[in-house]
Amino acid sequence: MASQYQVNLSIQAGTDFGQIFYLANPDKTPLDITGCKFAAILQKHAGAIDATLSTSVDPVYKYAAFDTSVVDGVGGAYQISLTADQTKLLQEGKYMFNVVMTNVNGQKDEVVSGLAFVQLSLAASL
Repeated sequence: MASQYQVNLSIQAGTDFGQIFYLANPDKTPLDITGCKFAAILQKHAGAIDATLSTSVDPVYKYAAFDTSVVDGVGGAYQISLTADQTKLLQEGKYMFNVVMTNVNGQKDEVVSGLAFVQLSLAASL
């Protein structure tokens, strides 16, 4: 399995967002991710809870889920994305994100994480 790495993202609120990532084997050849599934979330901090919906015995976590897709399985490329309608709901500021890959055997590994900086976009107000 490719080792997890960190990267920072910049997201313009109110516009479409997409980022392609590449996974590689230790020898730097592309990792074949054909048949793998990806899940990615964006949240203000790890374990962010929605205080208006949570109870002491039933926490409700507050996050935005990215859409994910394999772009080139043999080439090790996958994408995370948010639509303009999704990003316009984000407040300006610093967020955390992480991406988890489930391989064809069902094993889950965090493959990338980092910070995402959301900025208000002039295009969003037009």
